[in-house]
Amino acid sequence: MTGLRVVRADGDPRARGRAIGVGFRDLIERSIDFYHRYFDRRGVTSPELQDLLAPYLSASETLLPAYVETIKGMAEGAMVPVWELFAINAFEELEPLLESPDGRPLFLWRKEGYRSAPGPAPAGAGGARAERCSTFTVSGPGYTFLGHNEHWLAGDTGNAGVVIEAARDGVPAVVSPTVVCCLPSVGMNAARGAQGINSMTASDDGVGVPRVLVSRYALDAADRSDAVARANFAGRAGGYSHVFAFPGGDTFAVETTGSRMAVIEGPGAHTNHYLDPELAELAPEPSEGSLSRFDRLTRVLREEPTDTPEGVMRILRDHDAAPQAVCLHPEEGEEDEASAVVFSMVADVEHGRMWVAGGNPCETEYEEVDLAGVV
Repeated sequence: MTGLRVVRADGDPRARGRAIGVGFRDLIERSIDFYHRYFDRRGVTSPELQDLLAPYLSASETLLPAYVETIKGMAEGAMVPVWELFAINAFEELEPLLESPDGRPLFLWRKEGYRSAPGPAPAGAGGARAERCSTFTVSGPGYTFLGHNEHWLAGDTGNAGVVIEAARDGVPAVVSPTVVCCLPSVGMNAARGAQGINSMTASDDGVGVPRVLVSRYALDAADRSDAVARANFAGRAGGYSHVFAFPGGDTFAVETTGSRMAVIEGPGAHTNHYLDPELAELAPEPSEGSLSRFDRLTRVLREEPTDTPEGVMRILRDHDAAPQAVCLHPEEGEEDEASAVVFSMVADVEHGRMWVAGGNPCETEYEEVDLAGVV
């Protein structure tokens, strides 16, 4: 690949983290600078970050210590403070604890298409809409694809790369496009299992292992039963829609809240609201942004189906939804706290191939990732 930087990591979790930190050092520094500005606008200092995040770090060190070691290794390799790197991996848990500097809705609301705060949520629901991304799967005779657009802060545009982790001690090799400060969470593993992630909010969100660490754990899933078990990891702080595709057309989503889980069968679209009716009762009303992307993807998949990677790319470039397009661009005037596609991924699980675009796929060409030794 020529556009996105690829970093290969091997060894124990700390060594893997150091390799990632060294390989992305300049991009991590640039990303950290952006988050400094983000937190400074909210009057949050590094010691205050530690106070806010200490319970989440404690849960992570107890339940998923290997990934905490990886984050510490990344901080060492990039020579940045570990608390600040952990804060970015726990951003979806952290942002609801912060106040907007100008009274605007939080980023995780605005990226979902809200112009003001969403209506009342069920009792106990967190205030912010920790939601992002658009994912879909398609399958048929001889083909199974997963397409994913990563919607995130525009200030992190250009700070994405591809991580390839080698197999070790029964842990499979994985390849993942990712924002450089975060652990891999979407991608494909040696079993040719692909995962896309869509964030969710529910009334049982609480203190626990941050969602990003849980998604990294689920990325190692060997098959359907393993994927369901990993996505339903006990001790998580909140939920996701884990969208999975395995060879043979086995496509499904595991929707989770902080404590509950449901499996949504078959190929199709997933955005940022629960499709399972019982889990939906624990969540705020779906936003217009999430509904518009879901409805558009569902319509395109029905009326313009595809069985090729190029067709999946075409769908990920789509702009015909409002107030939020699948190929989401920053809104004028929102600057670096706007929402944008920071990378786009197509995974062909039948043939073990992957293509990644480093930004909006309508503007950035997809490049194939060399998966030799991975799948």
